[in-house]
Amino acid sequence: MRNPYTVGRWLRGPDHYGREELLEYLMGAEDPAIWVVGTRRMGKTSLLRQLEWTITRQDDARAVPLFWDLQGSETKDDFDYELFLALEDEIQRFEAYGVDVSGLYGRDAIHILRILQRALREHGKYLLLLIDEAEAWISLAKNDYQALARLRKAFQSGGMRTIMTSTKLLMQLNDLTRNWLTSPFLFGFSLVNLWNLEPEASVSLVLQEQSNAPVSVSRERIDEILRHTHRHPYLVQTLCYRLFEEKGGRGALREVREEDLRADHLLAGFFEVDFKCLAPTERQILLTVARQGVISEEDLVARTDNESIDQVSMYVHGMNNLGYLQRAYSRGDGGAAAGSHEEFPRWTIGNEFLRRWMLDNYQDLAQTLYSDVSDYGVESLLEMGRKVELDYLQHEIPELQKRLESLLAAHGGHGDEAPPEILHEIQELRRELEKTSAQLRNLAD
Repeated sequence: MRNPYTVGRWLRGPDHYGREELLEYLMGAEDPAIWVVGTRRMGKTSLLRQLEWTITRQDDARAVPLFWDLQGSETKDDFDYELFLALEDEIQRFEAYGVDVSGLYGRDAIHILRILQRALREHGKYLLLLIDEAEAWISLAKNDYQALARLRKAFQSGGMRTIMTSTKLLMQLNDLTRNWLTSPFLFGFSLVNLWNLEPEASVSLVLQEQSNAPVSVSRERIDEILRHTHRHPYLVQTLCYRLFEEKGGRGALREVREEDLRADHLLAGFFEVDFKCLAPTERQILLTVARQGVISEEDLVARTDNESIDQVSMYVHGMNNLGYLQRAYSRGDGGAAAGSHEEFPRWTIGNEFLRRWMLDNYQDLAQTLYSDVSDYGVESLLEMGRKVELDYLQHEIPELQKRLESLLAAHGGHGDEAPPEILHEIQELRRELEKTSAQLRNLAD
């Protein structure tokens, strides 16, 4: 039997789990330019591909998506050529609107985008540009900042919508473009953090419920997997891939062993990149949390160079959003109320793989002083993301409440013989709702 868990490539369609609310938000947002930030292997490419896949299957969609992968691009000519190749990959999609794709070979990216916008506008459509690996803009900012400035103007002109994904490393653009006569490059983008998978989607991923061959897994094993991975999609897939075995002609997951939680060479490389994306203050906080195991925000102030609890809370909130940290709970199963109103929340490392990797490499990490990302850039990023995060959470809470009401109604229909799966889902959803409400209260404060 084939191992159904996918490690190392992007996913879409039935292979893609979760993110429904985020996808709906991205499709319905009025912002002309959105920047989705996530750590390595958090599912950024899959998110864009799923967005493209979803829109192309809607008969009444006004958006016409174009996926533009910037990986490896450094010069203006590179960007122009990659945009042409992206268009050539979807030649039928755009020739249906009268675009002569082959005639755009060798053209400037700005010129190509204008032609696409004009052609789509004549059919009552607009271009949705999906940009992956946007860190490549850093090279363009260093090599040809005027070309980057022209692209930024195109992204925010209103004639199309742009959604780009990257790690936090892209914050270097704010430092590189700080002296522009206009505002820095990223100030025109609304920011969205790519969080861990939702609880329901994580369970469905472990069980492979969308596949042709679901996997048999006990509830206790599912909880253990999600506790170790903190619902990080790549880590969930990685751990399940390691645990998969065949039993009686059906897939199952064996018990978790110590060696299953170690970072291999590939995963260690991803963690190293994620660590390099942290600003000096963030690195200091993460190293302190790794050394202490569990620590309150009050103790973080005392053990780091931060001046106040507000400053620590600001940084910790951002690191929690990206999966570097997570709240620590009193119960070993992580099931304490996520929004418990303790005066100083306690924090631990975001997942078991990262925690072990940091402890194994602590001395080397502690001596890594230089960072491409500045504290100034991080603070600007957090301020940029605050309004968008508020809007998202305000949209998310009614959706969670609706799902909870539906589950409660299903539970009531079973009387005293409700399946334990429904009870567990209700508990998980209540925790998620409380956590989301707590995030909203913290942001509002």
